[in-house]
Amino acid sequence: MLPRRRRARVGPPEAAPSSAARFPGVAIYLAEPRMGRSRRAFLTRLALSKGFRVLDAYSPEVTHVVMEGTSAEEAISWQEHRTPSLPPGCSHPALLDVSWFTESMAAGQPVPVEHRHRLEVAVPREELPSPVWMLPYACQRPTPLTHHNASLSEALETLAEAADFDGSKGRHVSFCRAASVLKALPSPVTALSQLQGLPHFGEHSRRVIQELLEHGVCEEVERVRLSERYQTMKLFTQIFGVGVRTADQWYQEGLRTLDDLREQPQRLTKQQKAGLQHYQDLSALILRSEVEALQQVVEAAVGQVLPGATVTLAGGFRRGKLQGHDVDFLITHPQEGLEAGLLPSVICCLEKQGLVLYHQHRRGQPGDPTHLAQKPHAMDAFEMSLCIFRLPRPPEAAVGGPREPCPPWKAVRVDLVVTPISQFPFALLGWTGSKHFERELRRFSRKERGLWLNSHGLFDSEQKMPFHVASEEDIFGLLGLEYLPPEQRNA
Repeated sequence: MLPRRRRARVGPPEAAPSSAARFPGVAIYLAEPRMGRSRRAFLTRLALSKGFRVLDAYSPEVTHVVMEGTSAEEAISWQEHRTPSLPPGCSHPALLDVSWFTESMAAGQPVPVEHRHRLEVAVPREELPSPVWMLPYACQRPTPLTHHNASLSEALETLAEAADFDGSKGRHVSFCRAASVLKALPSPVTALSQLQGLPHFGEHSRRVIQELLEHGVCEEVERVRLSERYQTMKLFTQIFGVGVRTADQWYQEGLRTLDDLREQPQRLTKQQKAGLQHYQDLSALILRSEVEALQQVVEAAVGQVLPGATVTLAGGFRRGKLQGHDVDFLITHPQEGLEAGLLPSVICCLEKQGLVLYHQHRRGQPGDPTHLAQKPHAMDAFEMSLCIFRLPRPPEAAVGGPREPCPPWKAVRVDLVVTPISQFPFALLGWTGSKHFERELRRFSRKERGLWLNSHGLFDSEQKMPFHVASEEDIFGLLGLEYLPPEQRNA
């Protein structure tokens, strides 16, 4: 039998025919010296998979030279040694840091070449933000609502949420702390070296960030987002009245959809039934304009029942959010004690207007809050009503399509919380959030000051005696912290 003839290889596997390229005006050459052969091959395959043209050899066709770990001086020297191979009059290709490549891969197309990408001058290396020093507690640093590293922090928060779904509190908190650090950075993270010296960045978080910087996506994060468990747990925990433990129990029993729950109404609490009934509305975002309309309605009802009482917006909207999924109002009165037992009358007033779809009233625990000193999550000691309100839509918004007319109202989640005036600053601080900011504030109080903080007060750990304050600023001052306004607490 004659031996089979091997097929001749047409060319190097890295090269792609120009006809297959989505961006014919871009021809990339990956310079190997600092990059390494295996990494160069990997990046080549990545670029080819996204429709980029990658040349295996340096030639006059090259428009973008990409280098990694190379200084501007080294890049210029590298180019000078190859200039003789270019025909006279041929322009030099752009010498670029690998950051241009990774950003282009993430965008799925060539991003504009900016000054910070270029290696022709020595400035870009200096422009790359150097590692910054950051205080370890989120309550020690300002964190704005809009920051520079949203895609990176969201990836870590996905892993934090998945860890919470799995009952791994330690991993959940670790990812939350790392994400919080990213939110507080003064500039975008474009290189892993910028994380050097930052608190709360363990090996796992660093690995996730490195993969995102290099490829635009993280395989682990995408795997989590697409997993049946994560999607199901996220679906169930978005139902009003359903926590992680209940959602996990349902998942273990094989439930996967809202229809699965609707088929078994006997297993749902009254609160969960209301949440499921109004799921579509409650999943939609509430706008700030709608929140302002709600506040006017609540203020009118509260004022009718108890003149002189005040209604204060808390939660994410107080931190500057323009939209959210629920609304928190704190109610108090300048004369301590008059606020007790207020909510049933307020709810009755709102029910007469047809505005209450559901409510669950919880009585407060009157008396000295000292017994709550070591209960950091003792918000339930306040009198409160967990409600679903019927919010009238504006006339122009109540016009639906021909097949599905839009109802003239929508259901919205509202929490009404009544607090004595002496505890109001602590309640306002606790109910403003963010959740991670409050967790860090309590941790700082306990670890660094030996004090216990919750939404009822600040207590000495030994004598259990509360501190008396008149404002949030006073609380920060007692803890020796610089005051952060609500819009800087988005940790």
